[in-house]
Amino acid sequence: MLRPPALRPLLLSLVFLGATVGALDVAGIAVAQRQDASWLAGALPATFAAGLLGGILSARLQPTTAPKPRHLLLLGAQFTTAWIPLLAPLPAPAILALAMLPGALFVPLLTVAGLTVTALTPPGTSTEAVGWMSSAIRLGLAGGTALVGPLDGHFTLPLTAAACALLLSAATSPAPAPHAA
Repeated sequence: MLRPPALRPLLLSLVFLGATVGALDVAGIAVAQRQDASWLAGALPATFAAGLLGGILSARLQPTTAPKPRHLLLLGAQFTTAWIPLLAPLPAPAILALAMLPGALFVPLLTVAGLTVTALTPPGTSTEAVGWMSSAIRLGLAGGTALVGPLDGHFTLPLTAAACALLLSAATSPAPAPHAA
């Protein structure tokens, strides 16, 4: 299943994508403490999740054709850029509003990544591919949660992880070769 050369960097990019979300809960706690706003610790991940409604809009607006590698790169670039404003010292309401941006892009990015993974896999291995995807994301969730603590819960980790995911997904930009029967 891991034979296609573009599949390994794409799965590794999903580890980094998971790290962005894994870091969010701990970052929310740290930001809440810095702002002396305990309510922010729960509201930040909830607001990110509310942004996931962007996935519903994306599904309604998605083209009927299979996503192309440039779609993955475009969404990855938008997702990475959406973390940048959270680096600024902002009041809690602004942080909440800005957390919706990466949240709104997460599901569309994950969807295109999933479709790209299944397009790259040999016939009959899509179930295994989904398992690898799930494991990669969960590994990233755990890593993001573990690593953001020593960084004092700063949003640098989600931004860096999103940028790494973008760079790795660029390795999948050539169109997948047709599978031999």
